Amino acid sequence: MHEATRVAGTDIGVDNLTAIAFTSGHRPVLIKGNEIKAVNQYYNKQIAHYRSLLRTGKKYSKGIHQTKRMKRISEKRNRRVKDILHKASRKIIDLCVEEGIEVIVVGNHAGWKKRIHMGKKNNQTFVQIPFRTLIEMIKYKGEAAGIRVVVCEEAIQSKASSIDEDQIPVYGNDVTHTFTGKRIKRGLYRSKNGILMNADINGASNIIRKVYPSMPKRERWSRGTVNVPVTCI
Repeated sequence: MHEATRVAGTDIGVDNLTAIAFTSGHRPVLIKGNEIKAVNQYYNKQIAHYRSLLRTGKKYSKGIHQTKRMKRISEKRNRRVKDILHKASRKIIDLCVEEGIEVIVVGNHAGWKKRIHMGKKNNQTFVQIPFRTLIEMIKYKGEAAGIRVVVCEEAIQSKASSIDEDQIPVYGNDVTHTFTGKRIKRGLYRSKNGILMNADINGASNIIRKVYPSMPKRERWSRGTVNVPVTCI
């Protein structure tokens, strides 16, 4: 693989739809997931209401399960989600073009479907975000802009400290790892030496490290990683 020096790592999630770390020195970026979560929550509330009307006085296995109204609600929700993903992917590509990024590494966690154990409400939100659609949007928009997009298929554990260069676990490997840093509260990670950074940005930095392990630390990690990330969208 060509050893690019200007790389962006993208970690995709729920609270932060994407967290982006750069080797160019640009401050890390968070694209929040609030809007898409709100769309899904409103959709779920509407569907639950109309489904309860359908099920009144009937066993679940009997009667129709979806009306034309419910179908229209679903189609509207799908259009809104797709629009949000288009805007997010466009923002990512625009930032990378501005920074002269050569390669975008996207984390495609192998364990997404298997790690859905966050409680009923959060699980519902998690499965309703089409992550793979977002990845495809990043891929084709990046390629159109002349940026190579690499999808990292192996799971990346945000428990590993990117600053301290902890070994990154491989999905499906039962080997026990000891990490030098730890997540001290939601969204905040502390390294071995007490450096604080956003937990998702730490994950994005590890994604770069997974694909470019030989990249010198001074190029792969900049002081901006520990700064408060810029929040977009």
